[in-house]
Amino acid sequence: MSNLVWLVIIALVIGVSGGYLIYRVVGPEPSATTAPATAADPTAPWRARLLQNPDDPEALLGLAHAHLDLGQLTDAESLYQKVLARDPKNVEAITHMGNVLRGRGQTDAALQQYEQALAIQPSYVHALWDKGHLLQEVQRDYRGAIRTWEAFIQAVGAESQDAKAAQGFIAEARKAMEGTPAKVPESSKQKS
Repeated sequence: MSNLVWLVIIALVIGVSGGYLIYRVVGPEPSATTAPATAADPTAPWRARLLQNPDDPEALLGLAHAHLDLGQLTDAESLYQKVLARDPKNVEAITHMGNVLRGRGQTDAALQQYEQALAIQPSYVHALWDKGHLLQEVQRDYRGAIRTWEAFIQAVGAESQDAKAAQGFIAEARKAMEGTPAKVPESSKQKS
């Protein structure tokens, strides 16, 4: 009788182990009550890194960028401010603060942020890219946009894909200038 008990136990162990292996390979059977899978939280890896080191500048910037991409401007701004409190000349944080401001419709303040970043690092391509778009698409300052795109092309190299895109923006700006009067800088306007 004891041999029979051992055979039953071995069969159960093999059956359970085999079932477990099949479950691990195939996964659970989907059912009608299972909720659809949601996209992974893009902030999770950055938050995990910050749990290990709350002062990790790369993780702070990564988390801020994720919040910015999600349209969570207040959270993004708070994190960029943390980076800037530790490193006031961090051109990446300064530029992205400009993007936060642009997202809020504060285009003049956004432009100041881009210019601040470029005063620190004149060839910082992200600030040049964002400034070029702001000048061209929002402020319709086509001459300023062209100057910015030209600086961008110089920074990335004339043969790069990004330079080719910038050359397209320059062509669009020149075409728009044909039918648009020149923009008068704010400093040149008389106050009434």
